[in-house]
Amino acid sequence: MNWVTVDQEKCTGCGLCVMRCIRCFSDKDGEINANANVDNCNLCGHCVALCPVEAIAHKKMDMDNFTEYHECASIDTDIFIQFLRERRSHRHFEDRPISQEALDTLVDVCRYAPTGSNVQSVKLVITQDQEKIKKYSDLTIDYFMTLSEPSRERLQALEAEGKQDTEEYAIVKRTMERGELFDLARKAGMDPILYRAPAVMFFHSASLTSTPKDNCVIASTTVALTARTLGLEACYIGLIEFAANNYPPLQAKLGLPKDNKVFSVIVLGYPKLQFLRAVDRVPITVRWE
Repeated sequence: MNWVTVDQEKCTGCGLCVMRCIRCFSDKDGEINANANVDNCNLCGHCVALCPVEAIAHKKMDMDNFTEYHECASIDTDIFIQFLRERRSHRHFEDRPISQEALDTLVDVCRYAPTGSNVQSVKLVITQDQEKIKKYSDLTIDYFMTLSEPSRERLQALEAEGKQDTEEYAIVKRTMERGELFDLARKAGMDPILYRAPAVMFFHSASLTSTPKDNCVIASTTVALTARTLGLEACYIGLIEFAANNYPPLQAKLGLPKDNKVFSVIVLGYPKLQFLRAVDRVPITVRWE
C-alpha cells in the first residue's frame, strides 16, 4: 500500500521531494511519482513539509498538523543563549500542583523532539501522586543500600592491593557512602532522590531501537527547556534512572512495557529558589580540524 499521493495537477515537478527522499520518490520524464510504505518510509514528513505547492499528502500522518513556518518564530541568538544559561537544576519546589494544561503542553512537545532514524520510540510515565513519588524514592534508596556491603568488601580488597589512589577506589567508595547517606536523610524526613517534587517524568523506550538513550535525553531536555516558558523548572535525576534499570522491586513498581528501559528522569515544579545570576562553567575542550 502506497502511503503517499502526489496531486499531479498541483505538482510543478520541482523535484525537492526526490532530492530529499530518493527512497520514496522518483522523477520519470518530469512526472514525480511516490512509492512510500513500511519498507522505505520512516514517517519523517519532510516530503510534505518541503512541497511549495502542497501537492503531497501522507496517509499515515495528520495533514492538519503540518503547520506553516512563521518568521516571528526566529529568536535572537544572544537572548536564546541567555535563556539556556539561566536554566538551573532545581531541587526545591513550591507546594502547589502543576496544571494539567501545562503537563499536556509538555507531553505534546515531546513528540517533536528528534529521534534516531525517526523511530519516535520515547514513552512517558508521569506521576504527581506523592505516595508513589515517595515509594520510588524509597526503592531507589533501598537499591543503593544493597550496594553498600559489596562496595565495602571491594574497598577492603583494593586497600589490600594498595590501590587507594585509583579511580575505581573513589567510585566504589562513593557508591558505598551513597546508600548510607541517603538512608540517613530519609530517616531525617527528607527525600534525597526526588525532593518531593510536584511531578516526576520517566522517559523510557524499547532498548533495542535506534539511539534510545539519546532519544529520551533529547526529549527530556526539550521538556525541561519548554517548562521554563511556563514558569516551571526541572532537575535531571540520574540516580533513579540507574536504580530503575537494575533493581527488580523498582522495575516492578514502575511496570514498564517488556524490554523497555528508563533512559532519563526529571523532577518538575514551580521553583522555590530564584537565581539572580547565570553561573560560570569550565570552557569546552575542542579539537579543531
